[in-house]
Amino acid sequence: MDGMRVWEAVLHRVMRYLPIEVTSAIGGFIVRMNVRFNRTSIASNARRNVRRHDPEASEAQVNRIVWRFLDNVGRLMAEFSVLDKLIPAHRVTFSGGEAASQRVGQMPTIALVLHLGNWEVLGPGLQKLGVPVATFYEPPPDIFHRKVAEDTRRGFGMRLLTPDRHGVHDALALLKANGTVAIFPDEARRGRTMAPLFGRPPHDRGNLAIAAKLARRTGAQIIVTYSRRIKGARFQLRFEPPVSLPVGAKNLLDDITFLNSQIEPIILRNLDQWYYLDDSIEPLV
Repeated sequence: MDGMRVWEAVLHRVMRYLPIEVTSAIGGFIVRMNVRFNRTSIASNARRNVRRHDPEASEAQVNRIVWRFLDNVGRLMAEFSVLDKLIPAHRVTFSGGEAASQRVGQMPTIALVLHLGNWEVLGPGLQKLGVPVATFYEPPPDIFHRKVAEDTRRGFGMRLLTPDRHGVHDALALLKANGTVAIFPDEARRGRTMAPLFGRPPHDRGNLAIAAKLARRTGAQIIVTYSRRIKGARFQLRFEPPVSLPVGAKNLLDDITFLNSQIEPIILRNLDQWYYLDDSIEPLV
């Protein structure tokens, strides 16, 4: 392990013993300073995208969104150290969980989890609600980051599915047994946003397509789920009312367009907490 990884490992352990708010704030400060002095292109790209999403926004409004976005990214990274403490410390409230969970376990359920706030709150949140879940998981290339993420998710009882044909097969089997599978529909690959579509034509190359195929094959109910950072390290975990794919002979791109309509408005309302704000939204070729 090189010097930087040793430093990260030490910091991760030390922050477990700090007050939750202090740990979260340290993460936000580190990322804001790193972007300000070392990685300015991240802020520039985020500003470009905010202006495209909201051409009427003032310069002050754009800057406020961008720096809140950066603060959120840093905080969520640091909060891995204290994730298991958030619910016992009454820092997570739930909205819509009772209605959304009425038929969970009685029929196939796909949770579309958005990269908003600190989405890792979903693990302890579902554990508290008594809902077992499997999730597709793309391992980070960094070994230390991978270990932290995997240990954290497995610690909350989440089953990790590989992002390949075998994982899809396992997900299909779970859904047919009335299980719950979590899919992250908003994503970026190699610096390009795959979803939401943001006015671009639908395509079949991302997680929205996987979700649409699984839902169509199993008749799963679909529940959009996301975390909103209320203040500091306090969150609301929101569950939207369950929906199903439109009845009738629909093709895959129609289903993808429908799923996009369920997630895009939520992300546009919460750009300051969206992890992929700085990724390109140019047309995909």
